[in-house]
Amino acid sequence: MCSLGRFHGKTVIVTGSSSGIGQAIALAFGKEGANIVVHGQREEKIKETLDQLQSYGVNSDRYLVVKGPIQEDDTQDRLISETLNKFGQIDVLVNNAGIAHHPDEKDANSVKSLDYIYQVNFRSIYILTPKIIPHLSKTKGNIINISSVGSERVSTAALPYTVIKAALDHYSKGAALQYAKDGVRVNIVAPGFIPTDFRVRHGMSTDQYQETYHRVCDNLVPMKRLGEADEIAQTVLFLASPEASYTTGAYINVDGGFLAGVPIETWFKK
Repeated sequence: MCSLGRFHGKTVIVTGSSSGIGQAIALAFGKEGANIVVHGQREEKIKETLDQLQSYGVNSDRYLVVKGPIQEDDTQDRLISETLNKFGQIDVLVNNAGIAHHPDEKDANSVKSLDYIYQVNFRSIYILTPKIIPHLSKTKGNIINISSVGSERVSTAALPYTVIKAALDHYSKGAALQYAKDGVRVNIVAPGFIPTDFRVRHGMSTDQYQETYHRVCDNLVPMKRLGEADEIAQTVLFLASPEASYTTGAYINVDGGFLAGVPIETWFKK
């Protein structure tokens, strides 16, 4: 069974928590005693998350599932209303749901992909945030927005994705200023290269995915390894905790040193 943890009695919403980094975040909060709101669209992946929560002693009285596209108003409204109906409060919102291109479009730089990425990765957060602030204000809660190192290091292979993540960073800092008066903190976590099924779901084969990521690590990541989803989760837990009570508007990159720069010896590597 779960012992009482740092977030015992707290209620945490994690969007896009049926797989990958979002799943790791939901599990980490669950292990620390929180009530968890799991959000996703794929039934089999949601079940996988719930099975893992239960294996950590998080029973059905401590979790809630809300299904639906995060960019739709109905999904956002149900996230809030169903959470309040079951748990009576909201303490933490983790905006993790994201997409790299339109599911029916192979070109990540197409206008169709741009519009879809904007809807999912930015507009949904822009609209959900003011809706949830009155409830977070009551608990002196906080928001963590999951960005990407791509917001600082542009990729022409996925330009809309990186541009919109940069917009999210700017919005997050503005929201931190705007909602400080309400006692709500807003922070940003930017993952580096984390092996999840995100890229595989976006058309890259498993072999391509592994080869590409390991090549990037060898050449661009000073720590010479991929990160782990739980390393992102632990950073999120810190920012959501009382230990970070004086931290708002912060951008924390968890990337093995990727954004710090390329080691000089890499310049001459054959």
